[in-house]
Amino acid sequence: MHPIVSWDDADTARDHFRRDGFVIMEPVFSAAQCEWARDRLAGLFEGRFPTGIFPDEWYWREGLSLPEATRHMANAWKADPEIAAIVRSPWVGAWICFLNGWADACLGQDTIWIKPPEARASALHQDNSFIDYLRPASMSTCWMTFDDTHADAATLEYVPGSHRWPTTELPADFHDPGNDHRARMRAAAAAAGITPPDVVQLVVPAGTVVFHDGNVWHGAGPSLRTASWRHTLAAHLVPGETRFAGSAGGYIYRRYQLPGDDTLHDAFFPRYPRSTGVPVVP
Repeated sequence: MHPIVSWDDADTARDHFRRDGFVIMEPVFSAAQCEWARDRLAGLFEGRFPTGIFPDEWYWREGLSLPEATRHMANAWKADPEIAAIVRSPWVGAWICFLNGWADACLGQDTIWIKPPEARASALHQDNSFIDYLRPASMSTCWMTFDDTHADAATLEYVPGSHRWPTTELPADFHDPGNDHRARMRAAAAAAGITPPDVVQLVVPAGTVVFHDGNVWHGAGPSLRTASWRHTLAAHLVPGETRFAGSAGGYIYRRYQLPGDDTLHDAFFPRYPRSTGVPVVP
């Protein structure tokens, strides 16, 4: 069992984050808030967009997609102001900046993952692999679960210390890793001289928050249960000085780059308040 850190022990949280590449915090959302969040996230996949604006990515459609397929959405904050209020909360930015030693941060994107019963695996990967169109190509994540998680029900898996390994190329098999969702990670571990790598499966109560480094290897195995769901929301932040890179890439998010301008504009990449030191309890 990996240790869970209290919100009023920021120094210990930072020590865990720097050592392992992630830190598990005490639950911050109540049972009622988790129930509300599960309904809110599910409603987005029914096309309930209060702002009338579609998210940037939307995978899974009722009547078209398999019922056991993973539901995935990105930048739902544009579609739903209630989701925006969560992922843009000042405490999210304050903790990410504190853990990473950043002066300030922007929201790179949010992601929703709903893993239904008998969901397939998602390959272990590094988030930084997906942002090679940014400089620095570095992000950090605040991950929130609104269900209890179980080792055999597609819970998140982390490889402690893997944030110190080199960043790999964008994984082609992310959504379809076959029968071995850890294969690419093991190859990276071997290249880094780590054999065998340790894997931590998160078994935590609903309402738990985890912060992780963008280079740490993580993913999810298949769900072997017939009744367990996993509703999660994540905010992926980038340092405030981040710019668009001169290289190609970023098919979806580079659409928000203006010609001749490499800045991340606040309207599309909202900025959090500048860090003031030790963050407060959410």
